[in-house]
Amino acid sequence: LQVKQDKKKQFETGLRPCPSPLEALEALQIELQPVNKQASREHARLKLRMWQRRRHHLEQRSALIQGIRGFWAKAFVNHPQMSALISKHDESMLRHMTNLKVEEHKFPRECRKILLFFGKNSYFRNEVVTKEYVLGLAGYTASHSSPVQWYPRYRQEAYRRRHDNSSLNFFNWFCDHRFAGSSRIAEIIIEDLWRNPLPYFNMEEAPGESTERERGICTILRRL
Repeated sequence: LQVKQDKKKQFETGLRPCPSPLEALEALQIELQPVNKQASREHARLKLRMWQRRRHHLEQRSALIQGIRGFWAKAFVNHPQMSALISKHDESMLRHMTNLKVEEHKFPRECRKILLFFGKNSYFRNEVVTKEYVLGLAGYTASHSSPVQWYPRYRQEAYRRRHDNSSLNFFNWFCDHRFAGSSRIAEIIIEDLWRNPLPYFNMEEAPGESTERERGICTILRRL
């Protein structure tokens, strides 16, 4: 009896029409849905683990860099492309820069936020100046910038500098990141200086220029 049932089943199956390519594709896509969901969850967990690990290293790097006088100013000035955009006056202002951070945000749209931290200086009140850029297919597009709070005694000089030189330079970008071509400066900071500033800091370093403690910190930074 069982043999007859099996033969009948095989006969009925053989009479069924083969599914069309579209039907087969739809069936396969349904099977893929739970696989895709699981892959997305695994990817999200991996990204979170890597972000936490990276954040730990970046925080450690930030603490070490703050122990080196003028680290970021020197890294900026030594960068081959950035140096052409920095004047002696900009360099003097950058000497008060104590830290640099780049934050990545995904929602509501993918963007990068540049945070430049400064110690007490004679130019402006800001402890931090932020520059925000939306990341798209065409690259970085200026989105938001915190206004620079110039001290009254320097405000007129800042106004004069901006209007006497309308070309792309660090000062004009610092004052207004919507300045034409400013996305190039943002790209240099985000994609190069922020990721690995040490080669630029060490560039053309004169013997005895840094202290033994600072050289030790640089050695630790290379290992991070």
